[in-house]
Amino acid sequence: MNAMIDPLKLPLWQGGEVLHCMTRIEETHDCATFVLAADHPVHFSYRPGQFVTISVEIEGAKHYRAYSISSTPSRPESLAITVKRVPGGLVSNYLLDHFKEGGQLEVSAPAGEFYLDTDAVPKEVVLLSAGSGITPMMAISRWLLDHRHATTIHFVHSAHSGHDVIFREELLAMKTRHANFRLELFLSQADNQIACHSGRLSAERLNALFPEVDSSRIYLCGQEKYMEMIENWRNERGIADAQFHKESFTPELAEPIAEDAEIFQLTVPAFGKTTEIRAGQSLLEAMEKEGVPIIGACRSGVCGSCKCKVTEGKTESSSTATLTPEEVAAGYVLACSTHAKSELVVELAN
Repeated sequence: MNAMIDPLKLPLWQGGEVLHCMTRIEETHDCATFVLAADHPVHFSYRPGQFVTISVEIEGAKHYRAYSISSTPSRPESLAITVKRVPGGLVSNYLLDHFKEGGQLEVSAPAGEFYLDTDAVPKEVVLLSAGSGITPMMAISRWLLDHRHATTIHFVHSAHSGHDVIFREELLAMKTRHANFRLELFLSQADNQIACHSGRLSAERLNALFPEVDSSRIYLCGQEKYMEMIENWRNERGIADAQFHKESFTPELAEPIAEDAEIFQLTVPAFGKTTEIRAGQSLLEAMEKEGVPIIGACRSGVCGSCKCKVTEGKTESSSTATLTPEEVAAGYVLACSTHAKSELVVELAN
């Protein structure tokens, strides 16, 4: 891009269009960052910590997934997502195996309620992450440091080994260059190559690191068991909801469906579809199998892409994270987090 052009004076990128991969950065042996840009001059605007939904065509079928943005809006010329390989991860593994510089992805507008409030920057943040949960924390840290805020950043990250630390070299550089950036790495397999705490993070270790957290804004993102441990610590410490923010794109682990599980009828009239849904099976899974064009991006009750309306029947939901009380009262549910309790008639949300 011409250095004389102020990116912020370019048209705002609105989402819902194809972006091309400018650069692929190999972060670790099983993780890569894809730096994306539009084919026409735009600037990208979002809150540090938000996510985008991408669509990928694999063997003739379109699949949607949500990824946190790892770049920062203080560098508006491009947008980046960082993808880690996961066992059985259809889209993530496809991207790592096939997506490279010059490739194209359809990308939604940034969304999500997990972000740093850039209009009310706190004096201290505690960023707790494990594995690929590091991506929104990097966006937050990059934004704070780019804007030279005096905010004390406690960056606490857990990984298997030093070789598995995503953004490792940048994190070490941040620690060296910025006195307000406090890096605490917890490695299950520690070595002498990187300064770290040996072993896993625990409530006791958190208490030692943070004897006082009354003035801190705390952000959490990671695998399910890691987040449960942090949640328990948070409850024990009595940390207020206003201080605590969490994000998870870990798909809910479905309980095995019993062979004698009750079977209900699921109808989606607008698409002429009627199928069976078993007790314990998610609406999303049942509709996807029947070919209903519902978008399931995060698959963990976070992003809201699979919102639909149950017009007849009873359901049980484990998440209503993106729904308003009015929507819940009107029958809207998140299909990835909802199970049938009776015969159902469903409409896709507009």
